[in-house]
Amino acid sequence: MKDENGTKAELIAEVKDLRLRVRELEREGQKGSGYTFREKDEKHHNLFTHMLDGYAVHEIICDRTGRPVDYRFLDINPAFEQLTGLTRDIIGKTVTEVIPDIEEPWIETYGKVALTGKSVRFESYSGPLGKWFEIMAFSLEKNYLACVFSDITEHRKAEEEVNMYQDYLISVLNCVADPICVKDRQHEWVLVNNAFCEISGQSREALIGKSDYEFFPKKEADIFWEKDNRVFETGKDNISEETITDSKGETRSLITKKTLYRNPAGEDFIVAIGRDVTGQKQTERALRESEEFMRQVINTTPACIFVKDYQGKYLLVNKMMADYHNTTPEEMIGKREHDIYGNSEDQVGELEKFLADDRKVIDSGQPIFIPEETFTLPSGETVWLQTTKIPLTLKGNPRCVLGIAFNITTRKEAEEDLRQSEENLIQSQKMEAVGRLAGGIAHDFNNLLTAIIGYSEILKIKESLDVDAEDNVTEIIKAAQRAAELTQQLLAFSRKQILRPKVINLNKLVTDTESMLRRLISEDIDIVTKLVSGLWHVMADPGQIDQVIMNLVVNARDAMPRGGKLTLKTENTFLDKSYFSEHISGEPGEYVLLAVSDTGRGMSPQTREHIFEPFFTTKEKGTGLGLSTVYGIIKQSGGYIWVYSEEGHGTVFKVYLPRVKKSETELLEDGIPVAPERGTETIIVVEDADMVRRMTCDSLRLFGYEVLEAGGGKEALEIFDRYKEGEIDLLITDVVMPDMSGRELASRVLEYVPGLNVLYISGYTDETIVHHGVLDKGVSLLQKPYSPLILAQRVREILDSEEQ
Repeated sequence: MKDENGTKAELIAEVKDLRLRVRELEREGQKGSGYTFREKDEKHHNLFTHMLDGYAVHEIICDRTGRPVDYRFLDINPAFEQLTGLTRDIIGKTVTEVIPDIEEPWIETYGKVALTGKSVRFESYSGPLGKWFEIMAFSLEKNYLACVFSDITEHRKAEEEVNMYQDYLISVLNCVADPICVKDRQHEWVLVNNAFCEISGQSREALIGKSDYEFFPKKEADIFWEKDNRVFETGKDNISEETITDSKGETRSLITKKTLYRNPAGEDFIVAIGRDVTGQKQTERALRESEEFMRQVINTTPACIFVKDYQGKYLLVNKMMADYHNTTPEEMIGKREHDIYGNSEDQVGELEKFLADDRKVIDSGQPIFIPEETFTLPSGETVWLQTTKIPLTLKGNPRCVLGIAFNITTRKEAEEDLRQSEENLIQSQKMEAVGRLAGGIAHDFNNLLTAIIGYSEILKIKESLDVDAEDNVTEIIKAAQRAAELTQQLLAFSRKQILRPKVINLNKLVTDTESMLRRLISEDIDIVTKLVSGLWHVMADPGQIDQVIMNLVVNARDAMPRGGKLTLKTENTFLDKSYFSEHISGEPGEYVLLAVSDTGRGMSPQTREHIFEPFFTTKEKGTGLGLSTVYGIIKQSGGYIWVYSEEGHGTVFKVYLPRVKKSETELLEDGIPVAPERGTETIIVVEDADMVRRMTCDSLRLFGYEVLEAGGGKEALEIFDRYKEGEIDLLITDVVMPDMSGRELASRVLEYVPGLNVLYISGYTDETIVHHGVLDKGVSLLQKPYSPLILAQRVREILDSEEQ
């Protein structure tokens, strides 16, 4: 029993032979147009008798309209009888007589051949005979035709079986999600499954018999053909990744296996099976991109990131972590901290703590947060870290820990700077509060001292005292003047005194006072001056700076009772933000430094915190106002002062005054007061302190002036309303009064008495007439406490200057 493929092959071969014979008969029939039927019959008698194909000669019968309606059997060969089961008895009979239920197409087809002379070849099924025939019909002469046919029933059955098998095979292949195709030697598809149709975007009918070049870009088709030819030539399978452009124009990746198949007929085919790995490739690419993204994130995150196992071995390390260890991530993988650092005594404690924290997290399964911890780098530098450690399962190992550590060293340093700044601010606020208190006390004292000094001098001026009484009054004045000096020191600390700033050079001031300073200190103390050349100028009150130098030198002298070395140093410097954040609060810029240092006993930190406070002293007979005066003068001059001291190692005071880019102002000596001339002008005195007002008025009357007095601004305005313009020559007013300031009073009076002279009196600076310690331009001020002589002299100067 032959297999299915063998049967099919025989049928195909037989059909080929039949076709050759039919073509030969067709040619002979065409040549026989000049022969009679009998001649043809005789000529081909042997062929007709022995041929395997059925042969019959027919006469076409037409109706009156010429339409074929039947045909007659004129001759048949033995093969006809064998193939149809009909005998030669049918000769002379019509087909409708032999086969009454003959199908109409047979008569119609034969009629066309006989009447038109055109040959036909066709396959048809005869229902009455129950067989399939392949027929070749050709015209012999008009109304006559011959037909050669063969029984192809078995062939058709084989074809149907093959088709059924192919349909079954295609159904199976269509169930496969991978694209499958079969190509012949001409690279044309002979079989494709649905998956291949889908990826190509074409139907099966459109693909069969076509090649790659008709559906894919030439570049892709060239590659397909090259690989197909390699399989045809070598017979070896080809497995490779191929890129195709699908029907949507999208590029897809396939892993394709191409295998050579040779059928029983010896024909070669390529069977190609592809696996669409586009999604897989995209997933792999996305995974790689994700891994690269995470690697970039981990390596660019400003934190140390690591994963360790229970033994402390690194399984993952980011770049920052490796940088901290002065190595690479690859070098750290698989190592412990001890392997990297060895058994350094400086770090063994840190490393043991790290490992203990790691194991605590792994054992408990709970994360921990370490707000602050130190880590010593290989360079020896210590950094502050804020660390979070989390239990982690990595690559199937559940006993791992993930650590994320942020470097908070900068924050710690900033916190320390902030703490220092807050301490400086608190100290500054405390000094400000004490200064306001001292200024208030000094104000009240100045009023009292003005009255004391004034009335004491009035007693002396009247010359009605005996010698003893005059001496007593003199002592009262001296005591009051000493009290006034203390008051001035309080005002200096509270920055309420009047300054007369000039452009000065500190080198000159130090040089000018050096001889006097040497008289202030004992012989066992050496004074050394280090004055830099080209020193910048500063804007300050030279008298006040002299006071600063003197107070600092005296303080240094008292710190060296057994002798030592005292150094005065000047230099130009630039103070930046870091200096102020570490030492004192201030504005960065160019400054001139005056440093006074000693080799004395130094100070404790507790003492340093209070040295600038008024009345604080460590000396038995000290007033506690020396350094507070220095502090006030420097602050009021726009400068800064900082002290450094250690017990047993001496002290250095550093005074910083801002640089000014101006020429040095010529210093003028103050003139010696002389007895003023008497006057007759009318003067109004406005003062809310009764004793000061009465003393001032009495003093002016003593020198011949007509005096009006008022206890406040409103009362003074009422007096001015009663006097005509020009009848009052001078307004003397206190600056600070309850109901109305002296400046406001003067402004209102000057509105209707233009050009009126005004003399302000005050015990301390006030922003109404003084800004930053400097008297406003064009303002005349007499500072408390003052004596009648100084008052009269100042009044005469103002009145005389107005006349001139």
